[in-house]
Amino acid sequence: MNDIRFSKQNGGMGRTAASEDPISGLVMYLPELAEADLINSNNALQFDKLEDTDGSNDLYVFKLRYVEELEDLGLKAQELSMLQTAYTANSEVAEFKKIAAVNALVYHVKEFFRQHAGGTLYLGVKFAASSQVNGGDLQAMQNYAGGSIRQCGVFTPSLSYTSGGSTISVLAEYQSACTAMEAAHQPMSVVVTVTGKTVTVAVSGTAMSVTTTAVSGFTFTTLTGNTNSVLAGRCNVSLLVGLDLDSELVQSLGHYAYYGCIGACMGTISKAGVHESIAWVGKFPLGLASPGLVTGELIKDTTVANLEKINDNRYLFVRTHVGNADNYFNDSFTLDEATSDYAYIENVRTIDKACRGVRANLLPYLNSPLRVDATSGQLASDTVAFLETTANKALEDMEKAGELSGFKVEIDPEQNVLSTSEVEIVIKQVPVGVMRHVLIKIGYTTKL
Repeated sequence: MNDIRFSKQNGGMGRTAASEDPISGLVMYLPELAEADLINSNNALQFDKLEDTDGSNDLYVFKLRYVEELEDLGLKAQELSMLQTAYTANSEVAEFKKIAAVNALVYHVKEFFRQHAGGTLYLGVKFAASSQVNGGDLQAMQNYAGGSIRQCGVFTPSLSYTSGGSTISVLAEYQSACTAMEAAHQPMSVVVTVTGKTVTVAVSGTAMSVTTTAVSGFTFTTLTGNTNSVLAGRCNVSLLVGLDLDSELVQSLGHYAYYGCIGACMGTISKAGVHESIAWVGKFPLGLASPGLVTGELIKDTTVANLEKINDNRYLFVRTHVGNADNYFNDSFTLDEATSDYAYIENVRTIDKACRGVRANLLPYLNSPLRVDATSGQLASDTVAFLETTANKALEDMEKAGELSGFKVEIDPEQNVLSTSEVEIVIKQVPVGVMRHVLIKIGYTTKL
C-alpha cells in the first residue's frame, strides 16, 4: 500500500567514546569475496583499497562507527539452507561459500557492536588467493588508522602458511609486526583465531553435502596437550579458541563456523578499561547460546580437567560458572610466559596507554633547549621539575581513572646532558590488580 516511510539513521550526532582506548580493528581472510563486493557503485559506502607493506596482497578497509553501516556497504546476511536438493553444478557451491563468507563478516561485526555499541571498528577484508592475514596487513591497517588502533582481531585459516618455500608462523609474524609498530609509537594488542575444523561443501548428483573433519595439527588433543604457542616476549598476541556452537549459527556460517568468537572478543576488549580483565564476571557477560571450542566440542561436555589444560596453555575460551546462567571468557592471557609483567592483555594495554600519553605530553619539547646549572653543567632544578611535571600529566589522569594504583616519575639531575643531549626519565608504575582466585576459609565454631 502507498505510504510515507522512514529509515532511521545513526551516527549523525558524532557521538564517540571519551578516549581512543576502544578503537579496534578486525582483519578477516575471506577468499570467496571479490573487489566488486566491497567497492560497488550500488553501495552507499565504499571500502578503501590498501596494499600491505610489501606492496602486494590487496587489503580492503572501512571504519565502522555503528553496525547499521554494514548494509550501506552492501553487506547483509543471507540464509544458508542445508535442505535444498536441486543443486546441479559446482557454481552453486561457490555461491554457498560466498554467502557463508558474508554471513561470517556480518556476524562478527554485529557481535563487536553487541558487546560495545560505543566502539569504533576498522574492518579489513583480504581475499588474495593462496594467502592469509600476514604481519604487513596489521601494519597497513594501523597506518590507515593513523596509529589509533589499540587492539586488533585476526580471522585467518591457520597458525602457519608457506611463503617462498618457507613455513611462516603467524604468531611469530604478528608479534614481530607489533614490535615494529611499538617502535613506531603505534602499539597494538592482537587476538588471533583460526579454524579448528575443515568444512567441505560438495555436490553429488542433485544434492549438496556438507561434511566436517578435524584440522591436522589443531585438534582437541592439541588444545589440551603441550603447547609451543607460549614464548618469552610474545606479549602482544593472544590466541582465541572459544566460540558459539549454536546449531542455527553454525548452519548460517557454513565453512566459517569453526573460528573463535573474535567479534565478541574484540567488542569486550573495546568496552573494557585498559586495566580491566575481559573475564570480569560482573561486567562482561558474553551471552553466547552454546559455548564451545573451535575443534567442535561443547564446553558443557568438556571435563574440568581438560578445560584446566587448555587454560594452562594460555588460550582464550568461553566458560560458565556454577550458579550463573551466562558465560564469560576464562581469562585475558597473552602468549607471553606466565611470569612476565605482560602476561595479560590488561597489563599490555595499560602500559601502552601510559607510553602514548607520556610521549604526547613530552613531544612538544623534543629538540627544545635544556637549561643547565652553570657551575656543574648538569640539569637545572627547575628544568628537572618541569620535565617531571610534564611526564606526570598522563599518569595522573590514568590514576584518577582507576587505571593505575600509583606512579612515580624521576629524573636524575646529575645527568651530563651537554655531552649526550639525552635526558633519561625513570617511570615506575603500580598496576591495578585482578582478583583471579579467591580462597575462603569457612567452618563452625562454638563462639565468635
